[in-house]
Amino acid sequence: MNRTRQIREGKPFVFGDLIVYILLAVLIVALFCTCLGRHAGKPEGIRIEVRGEIVYQYMFGSGGTISPGWELAVSEERGEILLVHIETEFGYNVIAIDETARMVRMQDADCSRRKDCTHMQAIGGGGEVIVCIPHALKVTTLEGEDPSRPEIG
Repeated sequence: MNRTRQIREGKPFVFGDLIVYILLAVLIVALFCTCLGRHAGKPEGIRIEVRGEIVYQYMFGSGGTISPGWELAVSEERGEILLVHIETEFGYNVIAIDETARMVRMQDADCSRRKDCTHMQAIGGGGEVIVCIPHALKVTTLEGEDPSRPEIG
């Protein structure tokens, strides 16, 4: 009955309702800012995986590491931009790593006529990814992660 009287009197909200709505709005803004801030920085490095197996990691300032067992399939070509060549039974990919800009892009691949992965945008922020689906290759950025610990999920 009390709520019906409030609506008739033109008071759809009571003070308690307003407090709940304000708290919800503050919570939403805080979550948005937290998620936005997570991906704002430059990456610490990159990880290259083939069929879910890590084959190469590069930490900016420290250099690259080829995973054991992949020494014959992965090679580095040093220059102004580091080129990482990956040769698998599915084909080859060439990943360009720009140390100064902390950016990574797929430079070349033989995955198809269109080479879709080479047209993907260069990555340089946390959580970004480049994927070559025919070669089952994935390049991800590492931001504040410990590359020796595996990801879950």
